[in-house]
Amino acid sequence: MRLAKERAKEILSAISGQKLLVFGDLMLDEYIFGDVNRISPEAPVPIVRITGEKRVLGGAANVASNLKALGAEPLLVGTIGNDNAGRHLIELLSKLGVDDSGLVKNPSQPTIIKTRVIGQHQQMLRIDREEPGLPCAEVVEELQDRINKMIQNASAVIVSDYAKGTVGQQVINTIRELAKSRQIPWIVDPKPAHKDLYFGASAMTPNTKELSDLTAQPAKTDDETATAASSLIAELGLTGLLVTRSENGIALITPDSDRRTPCIIPTEAKEVFDVSGAGDTVIATFSVALAAKTDWLNAAMLANVAAGVVVGKIGTATTTPQEILDRL
Repeated sequence: MRLAKERAKEILSAISGQKLLVFGDLMLDEYIFGDVNRISPEAPVPIVRITGEKRVLGGAANVASNLKALGAEPLLVGTIGNDNAGRHLIELLSKLGVDDSGLVKNPSQPTIIKTRVIGQHQQMLRIDREEPGLPCAEVVEELQDRINKMIQNASAVIVSDYAKGTVGQQVINTIRELAKSRQIPWIVDPKPAHKDLYFGASAMTPNTKELSDLTAQPAKTDDETATAASSLIAELGLTGLLVTRSENGIALITPDSDRRTPCIIPTEAKEVFDVSGAGDTVIATFSVALAAKTDWLNAAMLANVAAGVVVGKIGTATTTPQEILDRL
């Protein structure tokens, strides 16, 4: 089961200019690249001689970056700290042409930073700088205000939840009500700890481990995935479900399909260098295709191709319409 190139062209053309509200945990991803030629005499650890560094958008900001690369218009809402990392994040958004008016400064929590050390094209270490926790009532009210204003121009909503604190009950209630009143889909990249928040979502995009944790059921085989997915849809009142399964591709349950028999879409990845941010690419591509009125199966197949492109790149990455067409 593979997306036809001509159909992909049609979808990518329809995606152009679509506006999607993206809400979730914003992060700054740092990469330190280096050569590894010897082991430290001080401890049995490799020595990395730094050859380069870069900063890119992470978390919900990477979802926005993926949408922008596909030709869509992200309406990003989230929090940043009053710090250098927050300023770097705004600079990166500005370079992409992404509006930062939906960002709320949270003086009590720093901007989340994930630093990855890459040696010989392999990730060796990740350092997280964060202080997870719910923001204060004033920040929550500001987030709700931004969402109320920006959702008026959106054709879909993406919730990118990394369980760092931005995604909470009050704001999700606002999104649920507004999406329902405007009759637009809202799609969630979930964290099992926040399961109860996602009731009534149009779709969720868990990986196999998240699906297993969300349902307390195994989800390794096709049959196990189908059973777990069906129970999750029923429990949370979802319209459908897309499960990313690494080398086993994607399992998709659409609104009009038999819940016991998901569509299995084989992986498009040829070489896997780095899976960082691949889930962001999947939810961005799938959601914007749904926003453009694409059917669920073709939207999932397009997302599968996009993910196959980004895992072949080093670090958190995006893909363009031309790269998708070249892959097809």
